[in-house]
Amino acid sequence: MNTKRIITGLMVGGIWLWLLFSGVSWLFWLIFLLVGGLALGEYCTIILPGHPWTDKGAGIILGLLPLIAAFNGKPELVTAALFLALFLLIAYTLTRYQSLSRSQLNCAPFDLMLRLGFGIFYVGFSFSHFTLLLGLENGVQWLLLLTAITVASDSCAYYGGILFGRHKLAPAISPGKTIEGFIAGTLGAVVAAVLVGIPWLPFVPPLTMAILTLALTCIGVMGDLTESMLKRTMRIKDSGNILPGHGGVLDRMDSLMIAAPLLFYLIHFGIIPGH
Repeated sequence: MNTKRIITGLMVGGIWLWLLFSGVSWLFWLIFLLVGGLALGEYCTIILPGHPWTDKGAGIILGLLPLIAAFNGKPELVTAALFLALFLLIAYTLTRYQSLSRSQLNCAPFDLMLRLGFGIFYVGFSFSHFTLLLGLENGVQWLLLLTAITVASDSCAYYGGILFGRHKLAPAISPGKTIEGFIAGTLGAVVAAVLVGIPWLPFVPPLTMAILTLALTCIGVMGDLTESMLKRTMRIKDSGNILPGHGGVLDRMDSLMIAAPLLFYLIHFGIIPGH
C-alpha cells in the first residue's frame, strides 16, 4: 500500500472540501486559475520537449484565457475566450513559421499549432468548467458529486486492479489498467453517488443518477487514458512530481477535468434537473 499516495490524497481532499464549503467564489476561481496554470505548464513541458520557453509560455498564457473568462460564470464568455485563444495561437504560429521551418526540433509550424491548440482545449477549456459548475444553483453539491464519483472510481479501480486485475483494459495505452479494475471503479462510483446524491441532490431521480454516474465514470476513464496516451507518446512516466505518490496535477485531475464539462452542459441544457 502506497502510504505517500494515501497521505497526499487525504491532504488534497481536505483542502478541496474546505475550498468547496468556504463559500468564497473568487478564491475558488483564483485557486483553479493557479492549478490550471500548473496543469498547462505540465502539458506544455510534456508535448514540447526542447522548445524555447516562449513556445511553452504562449501555450500557458493562451490556455489560461478560458479560465480567466470563467470568473463571471457565463459559458458564452468562456467560449469567446476559447476563440480568442485560438485566434492568438494562429497569429503566434505565423510569427514562428520561419524559425520553426529551419530548426532541428522536428516540429513543423502546423504541429506546434495543433499541440498547443489541443492543450488550450484539453486543459484550459476543461478546467474553466469547475468555476462554471460552482456558479450553478447547487453548484457546491454538483462539484461534490463529481468529485465523489471520480475519486471513488479512480481509487476503487486502482486497488481493485491490484487485487483482482487479470484482463487488460487498454494494454497499448495503459498496461496497468484492467477490466476488473474498471468494474470495481464503476461499483465504487455508484456507492459514492448514492452517498452524496440522496442527502445533497434529492431532486435527481434514481435512474437519472445511475445513468449520470455511469457516463461520468466512463468519461473519467477516457480522460485518464488520454493523459496516459500523451505520456506514452512522449515516453514519460508522470506529468510532474508536485503531488507525492500521485505525480503531477494532470495525473490527479485527468479524470475530473474531462468529466466537468459533460456534467455542466447536461445541467445547463436541462438534460439533468439542476434543482
